[in-house]
Amino acid sequence: MKIIKRISEDEMIAEFLKAEINSPRFGKKIIDSLKKDKKTKKILIKPDLKNPNENIYRNNLLGKVRGFGKNKLLFENFPKDMTWELATLNKNELKKIKYISYSYWNELSNKTRLPLEAAKNIKKDVEIYGISNKGFFEILSEIKKGKKFPSIILVTKNNRSRIVILEGHARITAYFLEPKYIPSKIKVIIGYSNKINKWSLY
Repeated sequence: MKIIKRISEDEMIAEFLKAEINSPRFGKKIIDSLKKDKKTKKILIKPDLKNPNENIYRNNLLGKVRGFGKNKLLFENFPKDMTWELATLNKNELKKIKYISYSYWNELSNKTRLPLEAAKNIKKDVEIYGISNKGFFEILSEIKKGKKFPSIILVTKNNRSRIVILEGHARITAYFLEPKYIPSKIKVIIGYSNKINKWSLY
């Protein structure tokens, strides 16, 4: 892993929401919230990180849709003392990244929590809990077209600990359906906290 620079929590939040606005599962809730608050997608797609009011709004929005800062949903027992960095990973490092400890991802990856293993099942048409794998192939199609995605967001305890996906499960999985499309260096955001073990999904 090569560290590029330290970034703010505001930048992580902006990247998280930029990715999830197009999520089949969470995108509608985000868009509905924007409409209710009379905001446009621009506040997520082209965030102004120097605008404190924008940053506060995005923080509150991530709290509303995903439980950030509220000790709920995805962010239940998530540490408040995370430090965030922008970094790059190579292909071999990406292979070691793990899913969150969640029933769907555990089953899809044969209890390994490794996207590479999940991709093998997807290519065998294995479906977990009756959930279609179509979305992974749709993302792969966009990857092949050269689409640029927001940075995948990862978390860990320290440089010697396992690294877990916070946001970007489907994108990483799609890459492993055809690994030749994985860039030699993939840009990520990674957060560190000695308290990350308290997050039940870690």
